[in-house]
Amino acid sequence: MIRFPAVAALFALVATPLAAQAAGPAPAPPPLPELDAEQKAQLTCSAVFAIVASDQARGEEAALRFPPLKVRGREYFVRFGARTIDKTGITRETVKVLLESEVERLQKLAAAVGDPQGTLTRTIAPCLPRLDAEVPPLAKPTLGQCAAILTLAYEEVHAREGMAGPEARDLKILSAVVESRQRKALAAKGLSGDAIDRSVAQEHDRMLKEALGTGPGVEKYDLQTCYEFAKPDEKSHY
Repeated sequence: MIRFPAVAALFALVATPLAAQAAGPAPAPPPLPELDAEQKAQLTCSAVFAIVASDQARGEEAALRFPPLKVRGREYFVRFGARTIDKTGITRETVKVLLESEVERLQKLAAAVGDPQGTLTRTIAPCLPRLDAEVPPLAKPTLGQCAAILTLAYEEVHAREGMAGPEARDLKILSAVVESRQRKALAAKGLSGDAIDRSVAQEHDRMLKEALGTGPGVEKYDLQTCYEFAKPDEKSHY
């Protein structure tokens, strides 16, 4: 199957208004193919997944009601693009223009009816079953896997930015909270201090190997589960 090397950049297109994306005169767009009904439906779903994924990345509360779409929505679009290229002979650039045009159409529709959230909800509703059929839901990580994922995320950000930014500080707190809960859970199973240390280290190494592999790495996991594990207890705060 054809994969686009920079497909993530296509989803970034919806993070800013379309009018702001062109820094200068844009070249003439390639002619767009006539899509059949199924291809049009897949294109609409790809566009709405891109919009919602962008909103989720910005922490928009309404978008967070939907399943995480950064990875699965991107994969859905990649598969749509590959099939469309195979069937129509169009280029990757044309597929990109198709997505941009459909995102713009949906945004204009939402503005015209004066109900952006309602339009988004109605548009995505028939697309979610399509997504489940095409791209399986993300795996739910265990407490130990989440501790390793958050620790790896902290280590990566710290190595790149040090402790100067809020992201590293937040990840340090989250990883410490989840690892502490992992250790308590292991102790409740009867493990001793040394055995707990070994178990935590082994989980970290397994997740690091997975992250560095050729597959989707940690992106195959529903990371929202990890933030649920990190939530403070009702009678505590951090």
